[in-house]
Amino acid sequence: MNATAEAPIATAAAPTLVVDELCKYFPVRGGLFSRVREWVKAVDGVSFTLGRGETLGLVGESGCGKTTVGRTLLRLLPPTSGSVTFEGQHIFEMPRSELRELRQRMQIIFQDPYGSLNPRMTIGTTVGEPLRIHGVARGRDLRERVATLLEQVGLPPDAMSRYPHEFSGGQRQRVGIARALALNPSLIVCDEPTSALDVSIRAQVINLLDELQVEHALSYLFISHDLGAVRHISHRVAVMYLGKIVERAPTSALFEAPRHPYTRVLLSAIPIPDPTKRHERVVATDDEIPSPINIPSGCPFHPRCPLFELKGKPDVCQNELPKLTPVASGDADHVAACHFADETERLAT
Repeated sequence: MNATAEAPIATAAAPTLVVDELCKYFPVRGGLFSRVREWVKAVDGVSFTLGRGETLGLVGESGCGKTTVGRTLLRLLPPTSGSVTFEGQHIFEMPRSELRELRQRMQIIFQDPYGSLNPRMTIGTTVGEPLRIHGVARGRDLRERVATLLEQVGLPPDAMSRYPHEFSGGQRQRVGIARALALNPSLIVCDEPTSALDVSIRAQVINLLDELQVEHALSYLFISHDLGAVRHISHRVAVMYLGKIVERAPTSALFEAPRHPYTRVLLSAIPIPDPTKRHERVVATDDEIPSPINIPSGCPFHPRCPLFELKGKPDVCQNELPKLTPVASGDADHVAACHFADETERLAT
């Protein structure tokens, strides 16, 4: 696999997706009348854009809010605040009758390739269901289109009459991809599409997604823990921590010169398959991730930040929330939310 993705295959005058200050809070209830006592700030002021034919990788530890971002922007979860504009249309302001038509152009690939498929439905019925629901195809035309979709994702036509339990995990994920492609979408949210697969199968699925993006000019929001897969498929990467984006950059810039201490911690955990190479580890000072109910003041990462310790625990980190600002490299697309973003090289020395 290539080290990084190539440039976007197409550039539109306006981005396919614009997410602005997206927030999703979940209530924590308790007491006799189940009153709201606290809020879990799963997504807290997330903003980004996604161009036509582009892939944005969204990474971070479990519980940082990655999946909630994907589901909320598709309106599978109701937002708390913020706005999402998809192909010029404001998704959160649309009535459900109009949203149903819009859903043809935005789809999702779920993490669990078995749990996302109905075990009582054949593969042909599963892949053809979106076409029937939206009245796109019926009868013979439907069967031909399903067969074409299965062929596109590398499955034989006779798969139409079989059930999910008859397939391997990688094959079931291909079925999920075929279903997502059925309505010719322009945006696909890929929610951990390879995490349940073996390493060799992961590479096949990632390569398949690459090929389909080139063929159909698809935009991907690629949510994953697999930094190797993210590096291969993404044009840009956004790093999330406790509901916020703490760094966003072109893929090569982020992997070669990360500027947020949390990003350095994540990248240093990637194993290097060369025993002769020296691997400098950057480790968080505390393994315990703070609760999203009680987020630390100032910079959310400061209780675990190795740079915070090296700097002598400055007050600004404990009291002032850093904003996403361009780093000193001069690349306007590389932003980091750290008061000392241009001093993170000290972590590697």
